[in-house]
Amino acid sequence: MYAERIQIRNYGPIDHVDITFPFTDRDENPKPILLVGENGSGKSIFLSHIVDALMMAQGVIYPENSEVEQGKVYKFMSPSYIRYGKEYYWVQTDFERGLKFEELQLYRNKKEFPAKPDGWVGGGMDGLWDSMSEDASVIGRNLTNRRRSSYRRYVREIFDGNIILYFPHNRFEEPAWLNEFNLRSKAHHMDLRHIEGYANRKIICHSPLHDNKNWLFEVLFDQLAFETRTLQVPMDVKDEMGNPKKVPLPVVGGHKGVATDIYKAVLDMVRIVFRVGEELRFRIGQRQNRFVSLMRGNRAIVPNIFQLSSGQTALLNLFLSILRDFDLSRTPFTRVENVRGIVVVDEIDLHLHAIHQHEVLPELIQMFPRVQFIVTTHSPLFVLGMENTFGEDGFALYRLPEGRPISPEEFSEFGSAYRYFTETNRFENDVNDAIKNARKPVVFVEGKTDIKYLQTAAGLLGKTSVLEMVELKDTGGSGGLTNIWKLNKFPDTVTPSKVVLLYDCDNRNFDACDKGKMSRRRIPMREDHPLKEGIENLFEKATLERARQNKLAYIDITASHSMTKRGQEENIPEKWSVNEDEKTNLCDWLCEHGTPANFKHFDVVFDIIEKALGRDK
Repeated sequence: MYAERIQIRNYGPIDHVDITFPFTDRDENPKPILLVGENGSGKSIFLSHIVDALMMAQGVIYPENSEVEQGKVYKFMSPSYIRYGKEYYWVQTDFERGLKFEELQLYRNKKEFPAKPDGWVGGGMDGLWDSMSEDASVIGRNLTNRRRSSYRRYVREIFDGNIILYFPHNRFEEPAWLNEFNLRSKAHHMDLRHIEGYANRKIICHSPLHDNKNWLFEVLFDQLAFETRTLQVPMDVKDEMGNPKKVPLPVVGGHKGVATDIYKAVLDMVRIVFRVGEELRFRIGQRQNRFVSLMRGNRAIVPNIFQLSSGQTALLNLFLSILRDFDLSRTPFTRVENVRGIVVVDEIDLHLHAIHQHEVLPELIQMFPRVQFIVTTHSPLFVLGMENTFGEDGFALYRLPEGRPISPEEFSEFGSAYRYFTETNRFENDVNDAIKNARKPVVFVEGKTDIKYLQTAAGLLGKTSVLEMVELKDTGGSGGLTNIWKLNKFPDTVTPSKVVLLYDCDNRNFDACDKGKMSRRRIPMREDHPLKEGIENLFEKATLERARQNKLAYIDITASHSMTKRGQEENIPEKWSVNEDEKTNLCDWLCEHGTPANFKHFDVVFDIIEKALGRDK
């Protein structure tokens, strides 16, 4: 089962999202979907509508023990979720073969609307509107199928042939150190009920450790008990009279069957998690001690596969759950590439070490090419790892609340992550090396775009000789410059030449000052400019307006307005800011189309550098 499209209007922080989920051109396999954005941007809201539809479908065919009580809902519905200033929210999620989930919430009763609310777009919304009661009904919500006669049969086919799993952000496993001898860490036989209308599979995976270890125990047991192949090898022996004869000797000749295929897939998964390529195998402990160990040769490299680090446990449980759910479906397992379905994960990078985010997780996702992964993340390392593993076009990255497809380079958390990274020891070592190994004075600036602006300005204004005297390096923000100033580990005997820390105009917490061979300077602010942050303040307003004509997204504008503060009305002037995700694109456009007149105010920067180096004339 695959999701094909989702449309959301006026829900919480989301104004309007319309995403058609992509598939590969080659074989129609679903591309992994990554949703990014700041906290409160609607990532979990987006996932909740997909999961809610799946929960409704589950209740259709498993009324006896669906995870939501009959007549109840998984996701709250309330007018409080309607976006501020709007009169309704509407959601439609389309799945394969015409299965569709719809939801419409009005701000007040339908009879109180003289006409359909503002912003109404018709289409699927009209059907929900028409089905609402005039008197009291304010909610339209249903799961439909174009071919209603085959509706129930189709939903059953979905659950019989697909994995359908949701891992919420609050999924939790007990740490291995909590109690090494806890009986629940041992494996037991599964208790499955074969009753019509009763499901042995769950969509929501809060803590699948217990179920996974029992299932893995069953797989290992079935392989050894039912899929062991024996060969009859003739062996020369002598009878009681000493006469030679041949006796067939049974010899284990390997294993073959579904459990063996699953066993091999689990081992492949474990090799990725533990980053080992050697021959591995599992071993089940004795009856009084049913631990599952991971063996290399005769040595147990992991005495209990379910007493691992939080990150390793999280990874194993997520992907073991995929295999377990497919194994419990009615579709025979042949190979991992044939596992099909949808997996929704909120904050997939939760608890994972950097290596697990960047390398291990993308490789595990790649193991399941026919599974549609729809996940949220805050991790730039994971996004970068997905690009390295799948290629630029092998996955889709959307930023919320806009729902706009973006490239990994536009993911704003990259810049944020580097700013946090500047506070680590590695940043300190990088700065030390840059200064000690510099053959010229070093000028540290806040970002890569600052360097490109200065290089372009130098060429246009005849100032290349100034930049030839120095090495330009970026620090990922003003915090990086401040951390260099605070390091205090650059005595004159170690620092071969001058070091200049060049802040953008918006940092006003200091005056120009020197410390040994290190100088701290700030680009002056052009006060009459609506853009009060960043080196872009040096451009004329007309230049930036010309850039906006090329692409409105470059500059975010807050219109002038009035506000009351402590009883006094204030007029707030128009404010501009460079969109964080468009900063590089704006820089590229200005540098490509800029003229000497556009860059004329950059003269002040070259004067600052020359004076700081003591080379001004």
